[in-house]
Amino acid sequence: MSRTRLSVLTALCTAATLFAAGCGASTEKPSGDNGGGSGCTPGKASDLPDPKPLSLDVAADSALGAQVPASIKADGKLVIAADASYAPNEFTQENSEEIIGMDADLGKAIGKVLGLEVEFVNASFDGILAGIQAGRYEAGMSSFTDTKEREQTVDFVTYLEAGTSTMVRKCNPKNIKTTTDLCGLKVGAENGTTQLDQLSKEDAEGSVVKACKDASKEPPTAQGFPKQTDVNAALQAGRIDAYMADSPVVDYAVKKTGDAFEKAGEATDSAPYGIALPKSAGGMKEAVQAAVKKLMDDGTYKKILDNWGVGDGAIDDAKINDAIY
Repeated sequence: MSRTRLSVLTALCTAATLFAAGCGASTEKPSGDNGGGSGCTPGKASDLPDPKPLSLDVAADSALGAQVPASIKADGKLVIAADASYAPNEFTQENSEEIIGMDADLGKAIGKVLGLEVEFVNASFDGILAGIQAGRYEAGMSSFTDTKEREQTVDFVTYLEAGTSTMVRKCNPKNIKTTTDLCGLKVGAENGTTQLDQLSKEDAEGSVVKACKDASKEPPTAQGFPKQTDVNAALQAGRIDAYMADSPVVDYAVKKTGDAFEKAGEATDSAPYGIALPKSAGGMKEAVQAAVKKLMDDGTYKKILDNWGVGDGAIDDAKINDAIY
């Protein structure tokens, strides 16, 4: 996974009018048949407000701040890139450019521990790691799964664990329950994600292509989209049959758009998220790792995760480059 985003779809329109014609998506309701002959009545979108960013009183740790490289410390600011279309992890609300979410609150708390102001910059997900390498950003917090391939270009400090889930239209018209039920269907994912790799590459960890081949079935037709909001709109409009994304994002979308989507099957391929840092940043990864551990120890970390509804993904220890595949 990794990502791997209204309020998952706030970038398109509000949850109540999420897929109205003004959003460019179909307003046609599902047929009401789930593929197995039984009726299904779509639910209603949640009218609960999104969680609010936390105002956290986090003390600076001068010893940890001293580990921050001079190149970052010079202006007192840490520039973090995120693709803000992946609620509840990182997203913007309607009529606002402020990036909020679990990653935003955690990144700002890390900055406070290190004595740094944090500036989040909205960027395309599939360009963030290259931007870190090129020096445009000093870090990336955008629901990145820590993978061995990504560790070749950046370092990671782990801070959460998440799996991959499959989303379908309400009433599950294609009756998707298992991975091989995706075979031969049009399945979407955000560009640059491990989910898109799973849908298009036979050698990817958790490959759907391989699972279909082993079952003597046609692979899915993988469709990549620039943002998760685009993936959601494509599913509702019927341009794809299902999509794959990180489990916290799928769970959040189901809550916010109960009249449109439902989750199919169980989450798979659990793996750690990592804060991406340039390999040229000296002791920055150790400083960030220590800051995350400090937030874990004082309870701030869990408070942030619980506020955004992702507390089930909490881990006990932050590690450097801890990819499992």
